[in-house]
Amino acid sequence: MLGRKVMVLDYVVPTPKGTTWGLGGTCVNVGCIPKKLMHQTALLSTAIQDARKFGWEFDESVKHNWEEMKTAVNNYIGSLNWGYRVSLRDKKVNYVNSYAEFVEPHKIKATNKRGK
Repeated sequence: MLGRKVMVLDYVVPTPKGTTWGLGGTCVNVGCIPKKLMHQTALLSTAIQDARKFGWEFDESVKHNWEEMKTAVNNYIGSLNWGYRVSLRDKKVNYVNSYAEFVEPHKIKATNKRGK
């Protein structure tokens, strides 16, 4: 890193419902990734229905558990967040979950979720 210190400041203001998320931005936490995982769930449903038409037999009707799917999606996102943090740590990048703003050309003010 050419002898420089590097810090990543990452903070998202909670939504009106209080939703927050971890490292990785909108796509990973509430956008592309969860949408694609939920889409994959829908495709699996279609594939199961189509499988019966091609000779697959099931002992019982197949059911979907929405809460279990949400837990699986959240666990996957959490694993991505953790992987990003480990990667930053391994590269000796200091990660701080705070809102940052420049107050001078070489000075940053960081505010955490508690306002400190």
